[in-house]
Amino acid sequence: MHVIYSLEIGGAQRLLSEILPLTMNRGLDVSVLVFFRLHNDFERKIEDAGIEIISLDTKTKFSIKVFITLVRILNKWDIAHVHLFPALYIVSLLSFFFPSLRLVYTEHSTHNKRRNRKKLRNVERFIYGRYKRIISISTQTQDKLLKWLNIKNENSQFVIIENGVNLTDYSFYIGQENQEKKNILMVSRFSDQKDQVSLIRALEYIKTPDVYVFFAGEGPNLEKCKKMAKESDLYDRIKFLGNRSDIPKLIAESYIGVQSSIWEGFGLTAVEFMAGGKPIIASNVDGLKQVVEGAGLLFEVGDYKELACKIDILLNNKSYYKMISKRCIKRSEEYNINSMVDKYINIYESLMNCNSHD
Repeated sequence: MHVIYSLEIGGAQRLLSEILPLTMNRGLDVSVLVFFRLHNDFERKIEDAGIEIISLDTKTKFSIKVFITLVRILNKWDIAHVHLFPALYIVSLLSFFFPSLRLVYTEHSTHNKRRNRKKLRNVERFIYGRYKRIISISTQTQDKLLKWLNIKNENSQFVIIENGVNLTDYSFYIGQENQEKKNILMVSRFSDQKDQVSLIRALEYIKTPDVYVFFAGEGPNLEKCKKMAKESDLYDRIKFLGNRSDIPKLIAESYIGVQSSIWEGFGLTAVEFMAGGKPIIASNVDGLKQVVEGAGLLFEVGDYKELACKIDILLNNKSYYKMISKRCIKRSEEYNINSMVDKYINIYESLMNCNSHD
């Protein structure tokens, strides 16, 4: 049973919609537990694969009713694989009520706002300590987590399994795209972490004419970004697409991808652009840097002038563009989702083979 607060648009949620059908195809009984339904494309993809989505039908995070229902549901399963806050806390705190359930947690980011409060460190040491396996999506994600918890990785509780992409979904479009359109695309939830603002500001400094910037996604900062775009002289060249289910096609229709995150656990969207043969320009932050460096291009966080300069270089130098594109395709081959799913299943099988004292 995978447990997540909701399947809103986000990297972890998108990853779940990709890996769950593959996990089920390998013979595992798989379901998803959410606190409330959104009836979006992620949910439809999961249900179309024959996977049940169980909803608590509440946005309340902490209540006796929620706790009782969770305990009743989870006691029927062998393994609970948990993603993101608040599910991280809730399942951990309730773990005393299902002693035979093996708990797995995936750490999806190098940073979260809880780590700004040092008083939470001991609380989080306890919370994470209830999980049999803690999977980090990159070396940098695990290093930052261990540093935050102030513990050493001296046992098998902490493992690294890098994210993967269904490469054929993106490589299918290579060679079919219209290379005359110079569209810049960013696919991310509108949050402080993702920093769409830097790309909006960069557009003013891009010297190449007739360049359009497209944003796919929604989130709390969407209206702020729309207001900023309207107040600029370039509003007619900035397009907000909302949540989209056709990301591979959107990437195919773009010329360059941008991921300007302030922090990032891995950089799944960067891999998707690379798998689609598109050069990616990403911020130089741990997790994302290691995915992109040596293939795509990096710029310093928030430096929209540097971002604009690197966009211009790709727009105006076709041979350089093709070289970066080929390097990106080659790099993406290192992140095959099938390998990722196999490693997840190995974790599950190892837990099932352990006795309750391991």
